[in-house]
Amino acid sequence: MKNNMNQVFIRSREAWEACGSIRDTRRRLKNYTYGRQWLDMVKDHNDCEVTEYEYARSCGRRPLTNNLLRSLVKSVVGRFRQNLIAARGDTPDPRREKLGAVNRLDELDARALEEFLISGCAIQKVCYEHRFEGTEVWVDNVNPDRFFCNRFLDPRGSDIRIIGMLHEMSLPELKMRFGHSNRRRQRDLMRLYSQAVAMNAAGPLLSSPLGRGEGGVMFDCPSDPRLCRVIEAWTFDDDTRSGGAWHCRFFLPDGTLIDETASPFRHGSHPFAVSLYPLTDGEVHPFIEDVIDQQRHINQLITTIDHILSHSAKGVLLVPQDSIAQGVGYDQVIKLWSKPGAVIPVNPKAARMPTEVVAGGRCEGASQLLDLEMKMFQQISGVSSALQGHTLGGNMSASLYESQVQNSAIALLDVFETFNSFRSERDRKAFATCA
Repeated sequence: MKNNMNQVFIRSREAWEACGSIRDTRRRLKNYTYGRQWLDMVKDHNDCEVTEYEYARSCGRRPLTNNLLRSLVKSVVGRFRQNLIAARGDTPDPRREKLGAVNRLDELDARALEEFLISGCAIQKVCYEHRFEGTEVWVDNVNPDRFFCNRFLDPRGSDIRIIGMLHEMSLPELKMRFGHSNRRRQRDLMRLYSQAVAMNAAGPLLSSPLGRGEGGVMFDCPSDPRLCRVIEAWTFDDDTRSGGAWHCRFFLPDGTLIDETASPFRHGSHPFAVSLYPLTDGEVHPFIEDVIDQQRHINQLITTIDHILSHSAKGVLLVPQDSIAQGVGYDQVIKLWSKPGAVIPVNPKAARMPTEVVAGGRCEGASQLLDLEMKMFQQISGVSSALQGHTLGGNMSASLYESQVQNSAIALLDVFETFNSFRSERDRKAFATCA
């Protein structure tokens, strides 16, 4: 073990911080997808930054959410699952069947696709190791908040030079994985672990605000102080024999190198399958990002309509003083007015009789704009009501309905094919993981 802040560790931390914008975007889009849609920061009347929720409440409005994004994601994932079911009739691949059975790949891939739609990141790690279920080739989804790599431009990831992820391990796991059944190494690990726990208790020493991810995930500090942060980093290094090879290193948060190895896999590369969508000039623009503005506007319109209706006159009774018969009080008029078939004594000589004011509220324009936004939401996303399984009226023929479903499927073809390409790369690495 080497206790030094070597270049690979520094590069790992720099790569983690460079991915900060992806993590920030993911956090915002995930909030929107799961219904937390009033958390964007805006300026109030005093030029102070507040959430949209707080601003709406300060203006006397009740913030309402009509979450179309969740339904959108579920529809796309449902279509993906339907495609998986349809593909089961194809000629089976024994290797693929075993890999799928051991890892429950259909479920794993469905969750990976959901992440892919929300954050634009599909990341899985393939490894061959012993677990409680046995020694197998294992596939795991990797949380983008715990992943890092250098900025790359090739959609295939051929220009990735450093890649890795953050782990949180207990002392027994740390000793089991890196002790190599050597008592001296295990004692050294216990000492380093104690130092790392003490450092975490004192506070993070290395992370900057750029290094903070969702839920307080930081590069050098675990979310649970009883655990120890371990950084796994894979680098493509110069090799005198082969000209270049992938190497793996594990670090403690203070930069201590606790283990390293050359790539043990037959494919000779790192164990990660990665797809960032659409990766135009290295930028990530998730599927959900296209309809965020429509979702925000829909929420604002619904809140505006609710505000108009709640503040418009409804059931207001106008009772001129001279219209009430002698001996009848206002309380009696109110009770009688609310009863069906009631008889209210009035003064026939009054200039005006009691009348009820019912105002519909002037929200016709907002309602029309809301309907327009809902249609634009479907057009921009490419997911029509037909693809979502909604009934579109009795006058629509079955052939037209199926045509709309197929057109929506074509609009999603790029997303599905990109994700299927990711799955193929994952399978390739899985089949070449063990000897």
